[in-house]
Amino acid sequence: MRICIDSCVFIRGLIENDQLLAQLIPMLNPKLQLTIPLIVALEVTQNLFEIRQVQQFYSFFRISEDASIVYEPPPVELVQRYIKLGLREKGDAYIGAFAEWVGVDHLISDNRHFLRELKTDAFEVLDLQTFIHKIEPGLVG
Repeated sequence: MRICIDSCVFIRGLIENDQLLAQLIPMLNPKLQLTIPLIVALEVTQNLFEIRQVQQFYSFFRISEDASIVYEPPPVELVQRYIKLGLREKGDAYIGAFAEWVGVDHLISDNRHFLRELKTDAFEVLDLQTFIHKIEPGLVG
């Protein structure tokens, strides 16, 4: 299973020291891989307040072979398709296109545009708590 985590989840998780994010990272393995686009990494680091938070973010990708940042952009045609589905051109459409392009099963996001408005069969959009419940029943109380 491949997942992509939206920047809002990382930002909230790192600023608030969210235990859900802390629980998810050690679960990564060859059967649960994390892949994010460069745009997510840049947005996360631009919105963190402390160097410790930035270091913690990048440590997720250093400590796990099953977490990666992809530097190549998704095809423009795919981004355009997500714009037509109603996502904002500057970020959301790009992330939606990326998620489909790399073949993620789940996009983890708190973004209401993804959660409520995006209609696609390419991947499932879940918030972090729902995703953890789904993969590890009983993990979150």
